[in-house]
Amino acid sequence: MGIPAFIEAFPWSQYSRKLQAVIDKPRNSGFFTKEESDERGVRHIEASQGNVQDGNAFRLYWLVDKEDGTIIDAKYQVFGQSALIGALEAACDLCVGKNYDQARRLSTDLIDRHVRDKPNEPAFPKETFLHLNLVLEG
Repeated sequence: MGIPAFIEAFPWSQYSRKLQAVIDKPRNSGFFTKEESDERGVRHIEASQGNVQDGNAFRLYWLVDKEDGTIIDAKYQVFGQSALIGALEAACDLCVGKNYDQARRLSTDLIDRHVRDKPNEPAFPKETFLHLNLVLEG
């Protein structure tokens, strides 16, 4: 075992650069209120998943068009690991512009591919796929 194993934080050093950037400067972090959605004339959807005591919990917010069911915006609040932040960022990006049925088809592979640097190198280490699955359960 070399010096890098001791000085590099796990799993940060194993994330793709694109994933690191998304975690470092999240764009979809936040929330929507019912009042905001009423003002914009859209549906307000909230979903919670995880457990704060376990160190991984989040709340996902969607604004959905009342006419065609298209997700027009997505945000989240999170308490957990950096991998969960990255997974939620990617999931929010991928959901916007899709309807509920399309968003339901998101997969861990699709989320991972969204933040890869290279097509054949995973963005998330295998140890963090629990967080991707947690996002999909929400």
